Amino acid sequence: MTASYADVEFWTAPDGARLALRRTVPTDPPRALVLLFHGFGDHSGRYAHVAEWLAGRGYAVWALDQRGHGRSPGPRGHISRFAQFLADVAALRKRAAGEVAAPQVLLGHSFGGLVVLRYLETAPQGLAGAVVTSPFIEVALQPPAWKRVVAKLLAGPAPGLGMSTGLDPALLSTDAAVGRAAEADPLYHSRMTPAAWREVQAAQVAVMAEADRVATPLLFLLAGDDRIVARAASEALARSLPVPPDVVVYDGMYHEILNERDKVRVLHDLGGWLDRLVASAPPATGVPGKA
Repeated sequence: MTASYADVEFWTAPDGARLALRRTVPTDPPRALVLLFHGFGDHSGRYAHVAEWLAGRGYAVWALDQRGHGRSPGPRGHISRFAQFLADVAALRKRAAGEVAAPQVLLGHSFGGLVVLRYLETAPQGLAGAVVTSPFIEVALQPPAWKRVVAKLLAGPAPGLGMSTGLDPALLSTDAAVGRAAEADPLYHSRMTPAAWREVQAAQVAVMAEADRVATPLLFLLAGDDRIVARAASEALARSLPVPPDVVVYDGMYHEILNERDKVRVLHDLGGWLDRLVASAPPATGVPGKA
């Protein structure tokens, strides 16, 4: 490897925020560059095994700690504007295009999947494809009514007040060790502010309303027994897209399919799809949006 995923560097986003970035690059010219975006409360360090597996197949991986997460700055679980996350994707793509001459593919898990899907509706120029795993389009179970009321009331006067999501780490994976590790991880959190809840909900509505804008080759990898996000919402979105995506459902798996007991099966499906995508993708053209 010419770069180690274990090494964390800091990259300056368009608004000046210094965001944590992990990279791994095969020694040979990569077949494609996968830009990985983690879930809410999550961080890039939990996907080292995914990056290493993809690198072993010839794919470069860049993984961002999204703002307010992991080693990146910002209040934990806070979003002032969802558009900031889309701007980060665009800027990271531009930087990557200047350093890695390879087709670009976005890979987003859960909240990262929501970011990726919304990005596909706004500025997907030059992308070879995208993959979303258990995207956060709709929660599996609504939060208690009192919590929804409090979040709505506080979104104006106290938008940055951190509140517990109430997420049970045991629902991340059928492998209990995954939940225990997340609970003990100082970079993992279960906080969400009223403003973040407002911005996430608005993005979810927009993703469904503007699905007809998505034309990028797309793969949905869904947990069959997801207790965190609603699988049915992802399936409904997939059916509504103008270009039918590929959809794989893993019966019996919980939310984090990339951290499941049978994650190798998921990785093989991901790798096979990427192999087929790259085989048919046009050559990389440099800065996204430019021929």
